[in-house]
Amino acid sequence: MLTVGQALDSAARRYPDKAALIFGEQQRTYREVVQRANQMARLLARLGVKPGDRVALLLPNGLAMAEAYFALAKAGAVGVPLNLRWQPGEILYAIQDAEVSLALADRELAPIVGPAAGHMPVFYTGGYREDPARDWDALAEAEPSAPPEVLVRESDPWVIVYTSGTTGRPKGAVRSHFSNLIIALSLVSELGITHEDVGFAILPMFHVNSMWFVTLSLAVGATCVIYPHRAFHPQHVIEVMNRHRVTYSMFVPSLLTFLADAVEQGKIDPQALRVMMTSSAPLDATLRDRILRGFPRVALYDVYGSTEYGAVTLIRHQLGGVLGSVGYPVIGQEVRILDDNRQPVPPGTVGELFVRGPSLMTEYWRKPDATREAFTEDGFLSVGDMGYVTEDGLLYLVDRKQDMIIVAGENVYPTEVENVLLSHPAVALAAVVGVPDPRRGERVAAMVVLREGHALDVSELEALTRRELADYKRPYAIRVVDALPLGPAGKVVRRLAREQWLALEGSG
Repeated sequence: MLTVGQALDSAARRYPDKAALIFGEQQRTYREVVQRANQMARLLARLGVKPGDRVALLLPNGLAMAEAYFALAKAGAVGVPLNLRWQPGEILYAIQDAEVSLALADRELAPIVGPAAGHMPVFYTGGYREDPARDWDALAEAEPSAPPEVLVRESDPWVIVYTSGTTGRPKGAVRSHFSNLIIALSLVSELGITHEDVGFAILPMFHVNSMWFVTLSLAVGATCVIYPHRAFHPQHVIEVMNRHRVTYSMFVPSLLTFLADAVEQGKIDPQALRVMMTSSAPLDATLRDRILRGFPRVALYDVYGSTEYGAVTLIRHQLGGVLGSVGYPVIGQEVRILDDNRQPVPPGTVGELFVRGPSLMTEYWRKPDATREAFTEDGFLSVGDMGYVTEDGLLYLVDRKQDMIIVAGENVYPTEVENVLLSHPAVALAAVVGVPDPRRGERVAAMVVLREGHALDVSELEALTRRELADYKRPYAIRVVDALPLGPAGKVVRRLAREQWLALEGSG
C-alpha cells in the first residue's frame, strides 16, 4: 500500500543516517525522523486519538510541523493544518467544523489558540513549562520509538485542508494518503528530483504547497531544508540557499524578482540551483529571461494546481518560449473544458476546467451537496477555473476560480470579506476586488454603499476587518460610493466593480 508513513520508512531504510530535515541549526536524520514520528504516533494513541480522528495543527515552519504530519500518517489520524494568519474566530470555525479531537500548537501561539481551547485538549511544542501535562515534546520523548501497531490504508484520509470559502466560509478538502503521495511521485518524475538533491521549503507548511514539498523530498530520500525564520525576508532566503547549496525549490513570482537581482549582483551562487518551480501568478518575459540567463543550470517550471486538485499541469519555460500557458497535464491527469451544460467544447473555446486523476481530493468534509456539485458523474472535478486548451494540448487560464484574489500566494475570496463588511448595520452593498500590486501580485480593495439615512466613518469598517479577518484578507483601502454595478439578479458584478475601482483610483 502507498501511505505517507510507508514512504518515509522506505526512505529511512535506504538512507538512515542522511540528513532528512534541516531547520536552522537543528537537523534530523531519516532514522531520527522515523523514531520521532513513531513516538508522536504512540502518544496520540495514548491520548485517545483513534484512526480517522482529526488533529488540528497550529504550528509554524519547523521540525515539529514536519514530524507531526508523518506522525499523523503513522497513527491513521487526520491532520487539519490551520493558517496561522487567521483570526481566532476563523480558527475556531475550522476546529468546530472538522470536529477536532486534539490540537497541537506552538507554545508562542497559546494566545491565538485560547478561544478554541475549550473545545478540545491542546498540547504545545517548544518546551511548555507552564504545564508539563501539556508539554508535547517531553511527553513524546517518553514514548517507545517502535512503530505503532495501526493499520493505515492508502485510501484513508491523511489531511483536511481548508480552502478559502467562495460563499463566505471555508470548505475542508479531504485528501488521502494515496492522492498526496501521487502528487509527490509525479512531480519527482516530471522534474527529475533524486535523493542527491537538496530542497528548500519556503512557503508556510500549513499550505498544501509546502506540505507536498516536504512529502516529495522525504519520499525520494532528498534533504529538505525548512525556511528557519518566523518573519519572511528575501535576504534570508538567499543566505539559506547559499549555505546549503539548495538545488530545488518552489517560489512565488515576487521572490523570483529578488533572486534575479541577487544573481545579477553576485550575491548567490548560480551553479547550485537546478530546478525552480513557480505558481500563483504568471511570469512575464523579462523576469523569465532574467532567471534563465542568471541561473544557467536551472529548469524553470510553472506548476498549476489547487488544494482540491493537486498538481494539474506544468510547463518548462524556455528563452523566447510560450508565455501565459500553464502547460500540459502532469502524468496521470486528464483535463477537460466543458460548457455550462457540462458538455465538451472545441479546442480554443473558453469553458470551465475539469480535472480527473489520482491526485484529486476525496470530498469536501461533510458537505455532500458541495461535493456533488464539484464532481461530474464520471469523476472529473472542478473548482471553477475558466480556461481553454489549444489544438496541441496547452492549457490557458483566462479567469481564476470565481473572483479569487491572490495576495502574495494567499487565496482571498471576495465573498468572505464582503460578508464581514455587510455585517456592519450601515452597509447595504459591498464589493471586494483584487487590484494589481507590484510586490504582492494583487491586493484587496473594497467599496461599500450605505443604507439610506446612515452615515459611516470608514475607520469603523477598518477596525471590523482587523477583528474578523487575517491580515492578507483585509482591504488596503475602503471607499464609500453612491452605487455599485449590479447584474440582472441584483448581485454585484465584480468585473465591473473592479473597473469602477480602477477608474476611481485614476481620478483620485
